[in-house]
Amino acid sequence: MILVVGAGTIGAATGASRKGTVTIVHGLPGFTADVYLDDELLLDGFSPTTATDPLQLDPGAYDLALRDLGAPADSEPVLSDTLSVSAGSDLSVVVHLTQGGTETVSTFENSFGQVPAGGSLLVVRDVAAAPSFWVRVDGRQRIQNLRSGNERAVQLEPGPHLLALEAVGSGEKLIPPSRIRLDEGVVQIVYVIGEESAGNLDLILQSVANLRSRPTGVLTGVGGLAAERDAFPAWATLSMIIAGSGLLLSAMAFRPRRHD
Repeated sequence: MILVVGAGTIGAATGASRKGTVTIVHGLPGFTADVYLDDELLLDGFSPTTATDPLQLDPGAYDLALRDLGAPADSEPVLSDTLSVSAGSDLSVVVHLTQGGTETVSTFENSFGQVPAGGSLLVVRDVAAAPSFWVRVDGRQRIQNLRSGNERAVQLEPGPHLLALEAVGSGEKLIPPSRIRLDEGVVQIVYVIGEESAGNLDLILQSVANLRSRPTGVLTGVGGLAAERDAFPAWATLSMIIAGSGLLLSAMAFRPRRHD
């Protein structure tokens, strides 16, 4: 099952005191948490396979702490981390398992730049306790040997696609193939979460929009066919320029003189 958890926007923060964008993603099975930011309760009952809406934070360092649901605010956190936010940054903070099954917090920067006009970008982030895997899109192997804690990106055409994860070597399906949709100019981030040995591997989606780039030209043909059939010949263009120049010079030479 794919769970859509939220969407971010690159370049949303403007002005002299630009803020940073932070999305907290919960990929830790079986742990409903209270989330604190600088000792202030941010989320009450943060459930697995969910995420916050994008948060706009001033630049600086923040203490992030996750405690058991209903635990006192001054109790020892189950997980904690220091979150560094810079002006204009876009971060995904993910609570998850390492490949060895240890609970941890990882921060990813959502700095993808411009997506080419007419394209979309798929980013797969491995934050699961699982063996390295291959990513197949529409039956074709697009990402090889993705390891826990890492990410890979591949540019694809917008539209529906079939995503499959296979264990390296054996080709065993780690989760059932899933259908995703990629939109033009949008980065679709797929988080692989959970624990393979517990049989609870899953996917979470996060979209990052406003990455459309301007077209760099107009498509006039494929493989030179348009140039051979439709394009105006270069020699004819040159002939027209020369002829036009000759007519202009002739007109200037024979221009009537004004008599005073």
